[in-house]
Amino acid sequence: MRVALLSALLAFAACLLVMGFIYWRTVEEEAGALRRHVTEESAVLNDVYLSAGRPALRRAIADTLGANDPQYLAATLDSAGRGRTGNVEILVGPRLPLAPGYREGLVRVRGHRVPFEAGYLLRPLDDGDWLVSGRGYTERISLRRTLERSILVASIFSVLLGLLCGLLIARYVGRRVGAIAEVAERVTGGDLDQRVPLAGSGDAFDALSARINHMLDRIGRLMGELRMVTDALAHDLRSPIGRLRARVDAALRAPQDERQTLLAGVIQEADALMRILGTVLEIGRSEAMASRNQFAPIDAAELLAELAEMYEPLAEDAGVALRVETSAPAVPLVGHRQLLAQALSNLIDNALAYGGEGGEILLFAEARAGRVALGVADRGPGIPPEDRSEARRRFGRLDSSRSRAGAGLGLPLAEAVAHLHEGALRLDDNRPGLRAFLDMRTEPAR
Repeated sequence: MRVALLSALLAFAACLLVMGFIYWRTVEEEAGALRRHVTEESAVLNDVYLSAGRPALRRAIADTLGANDPQYLAATLDSAGRGRTGNVEILVGPRLPLAPGYREGLVRVRGHRVPFEAGYLLRPLDDGDWLVSGRGYTERISLRRTLERSILVASIFSVLLGLLCGLLIARYVGRRVGAIAEVAERVTGGDLDQRVPLAGSGDAFDALSARINHMLDRIGRLMGELRMVTDALAHDLRSPIGRLRARVDAALRAPQDERQTLLAGVIQEADALMRILGTVLEIGRSEAMASRNQFAPIDAAELLAELAEMYEPLAEDAGVALRVETSAPAVPLVGHRQLLAQALSNLIDNALAYGGEGGEILLFAEARAGRVALGVADRGPGIPPEDRSEARRRFGRLDSSRSRAGAGLGLPLAEAVAHLHEGALRLDDNRPGLRAFLDMRTEPAR
């Protein structure tokens, strides 16, 4: 109802503004036309007076009045505004003494008991007399009243039409908002499969509905990932926890000289558990954008050089050539140095584990158009396109990697770090091999 009333009020205000402008322009134009007409007729009579004197003026007034124009006024007046000749009996209520110029007021015409409104022009004559010439504006008053009645009727119609349009708009808005509210209510009740229907009109409600649906899709994916992570965490932690318990039990039962060795294994299993839990926690923090307050300027080329130096001994042991390639001597980046180093380390570990047989691993940094790509390229077997979504999944393990140690959190962590930097993890073919890199903004959005 508030929408309907607001629409009616706006329609009435717009209609009133337009009609008021038309009324003002019409009245002003009519008044201007009357004044011009009166001025021209008075000038003609004044020219007669100046050229031929008072007798010729009386004859000209008589001839003009002979046309029987009921609106025409012409006369000579005394200093009090009373008529000497012509059809004007008296000017009603003028300021005395009379002054030359155009004015509007009441005029009593001979033969009429009731004065009427007229526009007239006074010109001085000799002996203190005045020449008056003018026209009544009964037609002007009639036009004004017609306009006023038309404005009143149009205002009533504008209010009614405004209410009708407002009710239609309110019904449309209420239906669209009601659909959104109904979906929100069902989602609140736990049904995450609900989506807001789109009308297909491309209006603001469709845009809002599309964004809400996108948000619900994201929430659905996150909830699915949460359930999957919970299940996977429970499954993947069962084995190390079981091994940890078995080692602890064995250490309790073992002789004193063997206990030290068994306790070292317990510590090793506990460290593995801590790493898994720490990685899962860091993935969650990165996806929640919780570490952006630790962003600082970073030289990406320098970061890659440090990682290459750190992994050089491992690469040599694996018989792999490790190279660094950057598009410029210094590639600027604003980000979280520790998390970027951890994400790139995961990519290097994967390259050494699965792509080392290719004989070469490339660490690269490329800057272009406000973005930077940091990544690793190898010459190994790569990952088929159909398996890449599984490789990105938390605790996701491809068949080729199940025989190796690991929890399946390397690529998910790299993807979460890329998300923290408003970017994404890309997995492309290196022909042969895999090209895995973080595609990020050089500076975070404000």
